[in-house]
Amino acid sequence: MILAVNGFIPAPTSDFLIVLQSFLLALSFLVLGKGGATYVGVVSGVLITAVKISFFPLDLVFSIMFGVVVDILAVALRAKEGGRAKSLRLVVCMMLSTGIVGFIAYYVTAVLTNLVPNEFFLDLTVLLFGVVSGAIGGAVAARVWNRSLMARFYNRY
Repeated sequence: MILAVNGFIPAPTSDFLIVLQSFLLALSFLVLGKGGATYVGVVSGVLITAVKISFFPLDLVFSIMFGVVVDILAVALRAKEGGRAKSLRLVVCMMLSTGIVGFIAYYVTAVLTNLVPNEFFLDLTVLLFGVVSGAIGGAVAARVWNRSLMARFYNRY
């Protein structure tokens, strides 16, 4: 699903749809535990790179970075205690993750390398929408986990 959005929809439209990637990375942390988001980040990065070879290694690096930052922040903020997802903590984790990775990705692609146009208001809109999308993705992932998936996956691993 991440490949369908980030691989085939051009930027900045794909940047506005980061809510799907945020949801899946948060959910992968909840299902797999530590390293789950990193695993999904690696797989999605490899798939996106295969489709958008002209942006190698940037798509790969940013996808992996997104997963790593989600895992680190989710563990640091204790977004999952016992089997239950802590909704507010997961929302904060995903907001910070999308903000940090989004800012770094913007800086590298627009400022350092000039691969994408550097238009302040468009960039600010994408960054703000990314943070809001991260919050939505984290909230939905926590709700889906706590209401449906926890009973199926918790204590199996």
